[in-house]
Amino acid sequence: MKPTALMMKYLYSLILEAGEKPDLLAQLSYEEAFENINRLKRLVTRQTIDTSDHKELAQIGNQLSLTYYGRPCKIPIEWDKSLKNAAGYFMFDPRAHKPLRIIQSMWQYNQFGARHVIGTLKHELAHYHLFIEGKPFRDEDVAFKEECRRIGAPLYALAMQEGYETYCSACGTFTGLEKKNRKKLTSRCCKQALDFGSYVLIFPDGLRVEVQK
Repeated sequence: MKPTALMMKYLYSLILEAGEKPDLLAQLSYEEAFENINRLKRLVTRQTIDTSDHKELAQIGNQLSLTYYGRPCKIPIEWDKSLKNAAGYFMFDPRAHKPLRIIQSMWQYNQFGARHVIGTLKHELAHYHLFIEGKPFRDEDVAFKEECRRIGAPLYALAMQEGYETYCSACGTFTGLEKKNRKKLTSRCCKQALDFGSYVLIFPDGLRVEVQK
């Protein structure tokens, strides 16, 4: 019996917290996934962050700012419940050259845990401090990449994909993942109906695991 998608997401977040390699996620049965969750729950004292308001998140961000830059972060640091396509972002007014706020995805926190949030905050703080210093601060800038390495911030957000693997019924070309099995979908290549395969999770390192939805 395959593990559920929810189980595997939770297991992945525990693996990150424990500092273990995600290799063990491959080919797990439902029972093995359950056993690993219980094992890691005993090992990990999981840090949690209050998401009922922005207060604790802002405190963590401000402490990181003091630790790595010796000065506070003077803009709001806030949760965003709906942000799913990014771990977070630094918002600024380009015309007034004024920093506005740092946004953290609550969805990403629920997926990957507090350790991931801390990494994201460090990444966004690097944007913020380089910006206020008048230095190159965008993701593609060499100065920004060097600053991320200096403070141990990730260069990219973790991303996890899930859905049914789909294929063109005419030529067999893989056409991507779909969250729902919708019979009306057609392929771009041959304009024919899609065949739906296994429901899978694809983890940030590219590992593919078949799961129950």
